[in-house]
Amino acid sequence: MEAMDERDSVKWLHRRAGFGLPPAQMRASIERGFAAELDGLLSSVAVADAVAADPWDDESLPYDPMDAPSRRYAIASWIALMVNSEQPLVDRLTWLWHGHFVSALDKVRVARLMVDQIRLFRNAGLGELSALLRAVTIDAAMLAYLDLRTSTGATPNENYAREFLELFTLGEGNYTEADVQAGALALTGWTFGRGGGGVAFRAGRHDDTARTYLGVDGVHDLDTVIDAVMAQPALPLFIAATISQELLGDRDPDLVAELARGFEASGFVVGDLVRAALTAGADRAPSPVVLGPLPWLVVAARVSAAAIAPRESQLLLQAAGQLPMLPPNVAGWPGGATWFNSGSLVARTNLAAVVAANATDEDVLAAADGGDHDALADVLGLPDGGFEDQSRAALRAAPAGRDRLAVALVSPEFMIA
Repeated sequence: MEAMDERDSVKWLHRRAGFGLPPAQMRASIERGFAAELDGLLSSVAVADAVAADPWDDESLPYDPMDAPSRRYAIASWIALMVNSEQPLVDRLTWLWHGHFVSALDKVRVARLMVDQIRLFRNAGLGELSALLRAVTIDAAMLAYLDLRTSTGATPNENYAREFLELFTLGEGNYTEADVQAGALALTGWTFGRGGGGVAFRAGRHDDTARTYLGVDGVHDLDTVIDAVMAQPALPLFIAATISQELLGDRDPDLVAELARGFEASGFVVGDLVRAALTAGADRAPSPVVLGPLPWLVVAARVSAAAIAPRESQLLLQAAGQLPMLPPNVAGWPGGATWFNSGSLVARTNLAAVVAANATDEDVLAAADGGDHDALADVLGLPDGGFEDQSRAALRAAPAGRDRLAVALVSPEFMIA
């Protein structure tokens, strides 16, 4: 397949590595070009500024598992952050890691702990993988979600040790049950106090016996577990495949192997892997990616400059099957064509109507009022070629204006990045 032209590559970059852009910002981005935009998304200064833009007020996040308002506030603030992000790659990668290193509010219960985990992903999500793995392992929300908080040398819990290898780092077939057992014992002793007491290591709860883990002798604690995992040849391939699937919609073995080699050579810096994946994507016309309800909603609201009532958006996202902080299980949300089930599509249609009703971007509204479907596709950030025949027929049948915009937002072309 041929590579995209410069204009389409910039549009693609912002839909895949961010959450789209309003038309005026997209025009300016196209003028700067793909290379400059990618550099800007990965600029260390810009990333630091984005991380500093923390939307949560800790006073609204009490350490109280019964506090329902704090849950709604935590989720609403995160959605608003993504819609208004000045550095969307940071928040796009945060969303990726939230679906990879899964924790969920229904078990963690305390919204503040989930917010702190999201902060961790925003701070460390583009840095060295070993630091991210260490921090995730002893993150309070993760300690609660996968039961490491209650794991002791006398009664080790294997939940985290198993998912750490199967879902987070290596994948099936690259570890044994003995590795799970050894890892569970090496990771004992970590816990946290209720009421904001913080994570702490309790030596009396830890089994410090040196064991063989993943073929490495002498593993006995958190740091030696991380070192052993980082030494596995399956790790760069697994993480490269994860990034490639998420950003490119592609797990082509040759591409994954190439990305993995570069990732390892970089010292396992996630930002370098992301740069390589996005550059490869622009060069090879990547596969389509179906946007889940949350990233789709963020793109729709961001492109059209629509403000949505938090409670309404949360209820509809839940109906669509993707409410932030509430993934269905430790494997995260399903992807691809599973998002085209009838229940999710009905909820998206309702969300599209809400977005269209609240859209304020003048370019988007003018294009929705007019009859030029190519112009509408362009302001929505779609590549040249825009809508296919079936979508064009649906747009012609819709009344001009906000109704037509709502139809465009649930077209296959807009739901697929």
